[in-house]
Amino acid sequence: MVVIFTGIEIVGLIEWLAISNGENHAALLGQSYPVLQVGAISSRVGITGFAAIVLAVFLLVEHIITQVDATGRFASGKQLVEILTFSSLESVIWVVWLVLIPVNGILAITFFLVALFVEHHIADNVKKGLSFFKLSSTRPVFIGLLVLTISEVTGAVVWVGNQNLLVVLVVGSLLEHYIARNVGLIR
Repeated sequence: MVVIFTGIEIVGLIEWLAISNGENHAALLGQSYPVLQVGAISSRVGITGFAAIVLAVFLLVEHIITQVDATGRFASGKQLVEILTFSSLESVIWVVWLVLIPVNGILAITFFLVALFVEHHIADNVKKGLSFFKLSSTRPVFIGLLVLTISEVTGAVVWVGNQNLLVVLVVGSLLEHYIARNVGLIR
């Protein structure tokens, strides 16, 4: 399952960055873009907004599958709303990080690390049926979430700096999802 989560996230991130950089909208999704009426959507929300929406959809699918894997059942209505919320939040985090990079690299990485750590906490809480904003009171969960966040941030920073190093993003994301799956077992 970890490979599936990772694959969905990686495809979404590649597509998001391609759109954000003004590359061909059909880079990965091919023929589905005309059906989605890309021109109409992107003219209303702008390229950055459209890229964020595309990423949010991929993250939503990834997070729903992750929730089913963690709980053994499909998400409830409340959980779906929570998953939609933190998937949207994660998409916004990626967008803000990309915007901050040329402004101040240290600020960008600091924001990215802190914001994703909070988002990973929220995602872990939803998997466990805990309060949405409850910070972990256990050291193993806290350390696990910190390590998985650092894995994702490291992979992303290297990849955005040099897109030929996609393998670093893939490894970071695989580690993130493997650790997240195991942290999800800690109650």
